[in-house]
Formats: sequence, structure tokens, C-alpha cells
Amino acid sequence: MGEPVVMVSLYPEFPQSLMSSKASRGEFVFLMDRSGSMNYTRIRSARDTLLLLLKSLPMGCYFNIYSFGSRYEHIFSTSVKYKQKNVKIALTKIEQMEADLGGTEILEPLKHIYSQPCIPKQPRQLFVFTDGEVGNTKEVIDLVKKNSDSHRCFSFGIGEGASSALINGMAKEGGGHPQFITGTDRMQPKVMQSLRFALQPAVVDISVTWDLPKEVSVTVLSPPITTLFQGQRSLIYAQLTGQSSEAAEGCVTLKYSLAGHRSKKKLHFSLRPAEDTGLTVHRLGARTLIRSLEMEDRELRGQQDGGVKEKVVQLSVQSGVSSCFTAFIAVNRDNGRVIQGPMKHKNIPTPMTSAIRPALCGHAGGTDMWDDSIEDLEEDMCYNCLDEMDYGACNNSFGSLVSDIWDDSMEDLEGDMCYDCLDEEYINYVSSPTSIQEASTVPQQSDGTQEASTVTQQSESTQEASTVTQQSDSTQEASTVTQQSESTQEASTVTQQSENCSYKPAKNVDNITRVFSQMKKKLVKFWKSREMPLEADDAAPKSVPKNNMHSSVPEQPPRDPLLHLVSLQEASGCWLLDPALAAALGKTCEKLEKSKPALVTKEVWATILALIWLHGFKMDAKDEWELLAMKAASWIHAQNAPRVTKCVEAGNVLLGCSVKKEALGL
Repeated sequence: MGEPVVMVSLYPEFPQSLMSSKASRGEFVFLMDRSGSMNYTRIRSARDTLLLLLKSLPMGCYFNIYSFGSRYEHIFSTSVKYKQKNVKIALTKIEQMEADLGGTEILEPLKHIYSQPCIPKQPRQLFVFTDGEVGNTKEVIDLVKKNSDSHRCFSFGIGEGASSALINGMAKEGGGHPQFITGTDRMQPKVMQSLRFALQPAVVDISVTWDLPKEVSVTVLSPPITTLFQGQRSLIYAQLTGQSSEAAEGCVTLKYSLAGHRSKKKLHFSLRPAEDTGLTVHRLGARTLIRSLEMEDRELRGQQDGGVKEKVVQLSVQSGVSSCFTAFIAVNRDNGRVIQGPMKHKNIPTPMTSAIRPALCGHAGGTDMWDDSIEDLEEDMCYNCLDEMDYGACNNSFGSLVSDIWDDSMEDLEGDMCYDCLDEEYINYVSSPTSIQEASTVPQQSDGTQEASTVTQQSESTQEASTVTQQSDSTQEASTVTQQSESTQEASTVTQQSENCSYKPAKNVDNITRVFSQMKKKLVKFWKSREMPLEADDAAPKSVPKNNMHSSVPEQPPRDPLLHLVSLQEASGCWLLDPALAAALGKTCEKLEKSKPALVTKEVWATILALIWLHGFKMDAKDEWELLAMKAASWIHAQNAPRVTKCVEAGNVLLGCSVKKEALGL
């Protein structure tokens, strides 16, 4: 923290001629998580996202859709040409997708995808969606890295339970871009941003060089840049060491190759540090280095002597930036009282990827006995429906169902389990404690116009932040406490095992997984029969009409008007003038046909109306429909349609809008 730190912000703009030449090429493979934890709102959002993706793909490309859980499925045996017939088949299959494939086994579908031969002159773009963790993260990332020369991987973590190590690792090694959808985030805008990146040609041979005075040296804090995308900011942090005059300047040079064309950008900056900056850039640089070292520590787990951890702890204490090994404690000095007594350790639950997980003979993990879990489930369900149905009746019916499921499942499992421990079987139900960690955030950069910018800071001699570190051994230093955790570790478990247990791993593990998956499906089905979600972390319980309390068909929410209009678009980019389009626009077929200017085809008129509606009523969701609107405008250009201006004017009158022709891309 005692030396100046420079931050370089790269926001590249590539020549349009190079961008458009590759935009219609590519093999787009979508791999969607359909494990049990993707139920309810998540799987609905996933279906909507796949609809937008398919409608936004360019003509001339290839595509395929895979889904995975404990097993995997694909819509086509191999990637197929993008045309209306194939898109229609895919959309029909997408509408039938449910979160019913069990666990989260991503390795096998990836192996199958990579075993498929690449299509000549169609670079493969892989989109991976998952909401959970896997037990073989390193193996998955290594597989992506092994095939990085033949594809780019864009990964999406859905919900708070998604493994950041998996999502970031796949994107990094696959030359793509990671996205996380948490809280109230919508999946569609982030996915469409990644599709824009995938439509860009790959930037390769990226290098960054520094030209500084002889007495000044540079230490780069950021990992090497391996990807560049137009519209995506990339940051480089570096620490400068040595003395220089206030008038001295430095230069950083970025070189890369795009579509066979070499490019070079230079940026000159002053070596005079900025004043009174509060060490913001120092801490951002430290955070970048800490995250890089943490990833290195995970990759070298079990192969190193703790040297990486020591570096992380030292850097965290010096910079005041938290890490996976450290935490910071705020001290209230206002009351003047000395805080005494030992520090308290508090556990918080971590989101899990499934609601029920088997634990055979204490060897597979788990925290709650089966009976305790069922009791909790009964209480949760009856609490939600207490006002609508009789508690005793609900409790009895649920208990009877659970008893039947358990008896049937145990018959199938007896051959695969240890008889000594059969009565001590239990299920891990949702809970998983982890240590509290203080999250650090990076201020968002707002300048999106310049090619590159730099900020230099001089550190201050004093540091206000006090740190507490907790050592993993028995000794402690006075001012520091270090915490160790793994961001991708399995849930900590409490196991029970009979002393006389002679358990040997079951040979038929697939059978065990299948039986427990069936148990969960039956429980989920029971929950749906009362229109109450089993995993209610992302979906509020639906109210049950008193006159239809036991209805087995949940009421489907009305479809979003935007998605309804998008679903009507043809693969070529046009819309058809039919009753479905008229209903989506809130008009009748007679009105649409009567308002059509003469000498204009029905398809051109319908497409212009759809574009006007998008620009007039859905500008707040432009990130979601912009690509498919560009495809529609390109289709109109290809038709050499007459009287386009007249069509826009008539369309504005019909729909009550005032959209300019230029805004439509026409």
C-alpha cells in the first residue's frame, strides 16, 4: 500500500466491417440445468430465456439444446441448421421442459457435446446454465480448458446457490464471459448480453506491455487478459515501484488480433499520483489480486504448503480487503466501554441445490434425521395452509403419503444399503452452515466512451481499518484473526454410524440415486396438489381457492405480452399477418388489413407493425429484443420493400405511437 497503483480501463470499439462479417456464423449449443432445484419460477424463466435466444439467432447458423440433471437429454442428435422447421420443433420441446431430471451432473453432457465434431467455419459457442454446485468442479473446468481451442463457453449461475468457482472457471478457461443471476435479477437481459458477445469474432493474441522510465518498475496485479468483447469493460491494475520526476510519463500498449487483423492501441499517462483519493484504487487492485490468489489456492488444494494462503492473509490485512481467509470486525467506540469476552462464532444457512439428499450409513453426508425432516416439512406445509384447510387432515394425509413413499423406497434400497445402519438412515434437508464472510464490492465504472483510461494513486502512511485474523492453529496474534473456508466446498455434515457397521460402497449407486429422486418427485407432486411450492425460496405460495382446495392443476400465470409477440416471429425475422399477431397488438385482423398501405406485402406490413410496437411499448426491455428486432429490420431491407416510410406512418396511427423510421433501423 506504500507505492502508487495505476488502473487501466479498456473499453474496445471494433470496426463494424469486421464485426458484421462474422455475425451470421456459429454453432450455438445451449446446456440447461433441469435439476429439482430449478423448479417453479426458475424453470419458467429458463424457458422464456431459451425462447428469446432462439428468436435472436442469425440465419445461417446451427444450434442444439441439451438439458441435464442426473442424466441428460438433447432435442436433436446433432446441431441442426437454423430454419423455421427446426426452430418450431425446438420451441415445442422447450415448452415441455420441467425441473424433473434429478441432481446436477454436468460432466457427462459436456463430454458428449465435445465429442461431437465441429462444423467447418461455424465456431462453437456453448451456453451453460446451472443453479447449483457439483462435486467435480476441477474436472469440469479442466474439460472446458482442454476443448478451449474449438469453442467459447458462456456460463450462467442462477440463484445464490450457484458455484462461483464453477461459473467463473468455465468462462475463464472457455474464453467466454460469466454471468450471475441473483435476487431480483432477470435472466433474459444478462443472457442476451452474452449472446451479443458470442456473435462477435474472437479476439486472440492479446498482450499488454508497459513503457516506463528506467528507475520505475511495474508489478501487474490483475491476471492476464484472455478475452476482449465490444461493450464489455476490462480492467488492469498494476503497482509502480521506484522514484520518478513529477513530469515523467508512462505508456501502456495493448495489442490483439481480430478476424486476422492486428491492432495496437497506446495510452500515455502521468506518473504523478493523484491526491486525496482515499486509496480506492489501491484496494480495488488488492481485491483483484486476492481473488486471483484465492482461485489459485483452490486449484492447488492439497498440492501446496499454504504459501498462497499466507500471501492472501498478508495482503488482506495490509489493504483492509476481506478474503476467504479473513474477516473484519467493526468496533463501536462511541460508548467508551471495553468489549470483553471471547468472540462468538455464528453459522448461517447456505442455499442448497436440492431439497432432499440421501445419506447412506453416515457415509454420504447429511444433517437431519429423516423423522425430523418430515416433521419440519409437515410444519412448513401446514403453516402455509392453516387458514385454508384443516391442520389435522393435512397432517394425516401428508404423514400417510410419506409413510407410503418411505416403505416403497426402502424395499428398493435394501439391497444397496448396510443392514446394520438401516434404521439410522436420514436425509439432509436444505440446511448447510458456513462461516459469515464480509462481502466487498467494487464501485461500478460509469465511463463507457473512451478507449482506455488510467488512474494513479499514492498511498497514505496511516490506515484506519483495524483487522482481526483467526489462525488455523492454536496460536493467535493480538490484532489478527484468520478464517479459512472454501467457496465451493461441500456442505458440512453430521454423520452417524453404527459401531459394528461393515459398510462397503454400494455398487449400484445409480439405483440409490434413482429411488431418492422418485421420493422427491412424489413429495413435490403432493405439494403441487395443494398449489404450494416445496422449495419456496424464489416463489411465494399461491393462494388456494376454498372451493377448489385440492385441485391438482396449478393455475398458470398469463404470458408476458412481449414474449407472446416474440414467439410469433419467424426464424427469418419476419412476422405473419394473422389473428395471433392481431391479438398480440390488441387489434383485429380486419383493422390490420384495412390499414395496410397499397403495394405492400402482408409480411412486410406485419413486421413493421411488430417493430413499432416493440419501440413504442417495450423500450424498457430493449436489451431483450434488440437482436431479434435487428434481424427483422435486415429481413425488410432484403425484401427491397416499397413505401416503407408510408408503412411506418400508418403503423404509428394504428398503434397510437410516434416512432421514427430511423429508430426502427429502416
